[in-house]
Amino acid sequence: MDKPLRVSVVAPDPLLEAGAEGILRSCRDLAVVMPPVLRLVLAIITHMSDCVRCLIYTRISKDRLGDAHGVANQLADLEKRALARGWTVVYRLSDNDIGVTRKDPTAAGKSRPGWAEVLRLVDARAVDVVLCWKWDRALREPLDLEYLIPRFDKAGVRFAEADGIIDLGTDSGRLAARILIAVAKAEQERKSERQKLANEAAAVRGKRPLGGPRPFGYAADHVTADPAEAAAVAGACALLLGGGSLSGVMREWTAAGVRPVQSRTGTWTRQSIRTILLNPRIAGLSPYKGDIVGQGDWEPLVGEETWRAVRSILEDPSRTPPRGVRTLLGGLASCRCGNVVSGMPSHTGHHIYRCAPQTKNQAWAGGHVARKAAPVEDFITDVVIGRLSRPDAASLVAVPEGGPDVAALRAEAAAIRANLEEMAADRAVGLITRAQMLAATERASARLAGIEADLEDAAQENVLAPLAAAGNAAALWQDLDLSRKRAIIRTLMTITLRSPGKGSRVGFDPATVEVTWRQQD
Repeated sequence: MDKPLRVSVVAPDPLLEAGAEGILRSCRDLAVVMPPVLRLVLAIITHMSDCVRCLIYTRISKDRLGDAHGVANQLADLEKRALARGWTVVYRLSDNDIGVTRKDPTAAGKSRPGWAEVLRLVDARAVDVVLCWKWDRALREPLDLEYLIPRFDKAGVRFAEADGIIDLGTDSGRLAARILIAVAKAEQERKSERQKLANEAAAVRGKRPLGGPRPFGYAADHVTADPAEAAAVAGACALLLGGGSLSGVMREWTAAGVRPVQSRTGTWTRQSIRTILLNPRIAGLSPYKGDIVGQGDWEPLVGEETWRAVRSILEDPSRTPPRGVRTLLGGLASCRCGNVVSGMPSHTGHHIYRCAPQTKNQAWAGGHVARKAAPVEDFITDVVIGRLSRPDAASLVAVPEGGPDVAALRAEAAAIRANLEEMAADRAVGLITRAQMLAATERASARLAGIEADLEDAAQENVLAPLAAAGNAAALWQDLDLSRKRAIIRTLMTITLRSPGKGSRVGFDPATVEVTWRQQD
């Protein structure tokens, strides 16, 4: 007799009763917390079930608050739109605070990790549609679209924005995409032109540029001078006019604890200091594309004449220092052959001055100098301090009477610039001819050049002034940096070094250092 058949009754699983669609819906809900491998598996499963796999891409150029609220708002809206279209969102990618506009369309743009992953998934055919808020969230250049079309076409992926859908695999879809990108590009260019015109008009009116980090020397309002930084700028100009160098300014600013505004490292370079000192803004002048177009409405840190004098120094092509400038007399003192001397170590390790080998006068029949540097430097230091400690030292820095009226020069320059702007407006409406405008502009430009030269001369500072006015010239000399010491020596005298004698071991002989004063006692 056969055994009775035993049947086990199992309670129905609600997930199984829901069928394949229920399983897929549950998996989609978990997609957000799935690791990448499982999300890829889910994408394959949904593809097999004829679901439209959607990738949402969000981007915003400027996240001023730093809280990613912009891309979050885009994502929330696109989630609703994907659901309304019956699409299954399998990927959510974002590039926050990254722009796509670039000046050169042929150059590579900023790195966008999110968009790079979008393209990788498109190439892998892991999605069916890429959904963005607007086309310009993904690309703005027509060249980028032409690169994108064959890529999406090959993968069979559509590109959709919030208010429409474009299939790059069809001719009508490609036409629509090209029209949209062309319109977006045109609007971008119109906006750029409007902004340029607005910036130029603001510069002419003397308004400060909007946006950007605050300029060095000014407070957060870009108008009020920052006390510590303004003093640093004024001191740097005085140092350069007194014969100092950018390296000296760099050391002083570092020691004073002032830091560059836009540097990530927080350290100064000669180039960053040069850029600040060449900016007309520190003199209260309003520049636009390299030209001074008006008087700014911000507080000047130095006078216009001071800034122009500093600019003439920094832009002087002959300012390249000669060899040996790391020493007191290198490039200043001369050998009897007429060549300059260079400072260098000898074979015994002593610091010496030697007739510069590269420019040595080979026709000179006499010997060329090579001698220890320390005794010569000590002697020259004593001579300089002695001269500047005399009661008549002030006569070395006497200022001639009848100098230029700086205020009048500034007012005349401002009036000429205003007249040039009025002439441009008159020409635009046909009140004057082109020949009249060109002739007037030529005369005005020539006078402006003369005014600028007069302002530069008015600000030239005598390098001897600090020492001549000091109660203790020796103490002040020790505090000066090397570049200022060299400038004082160059102003006071010429130096010719003679050799102390071959193999000479006698003491220092002042007669072997010929000093010729530039200004007679």
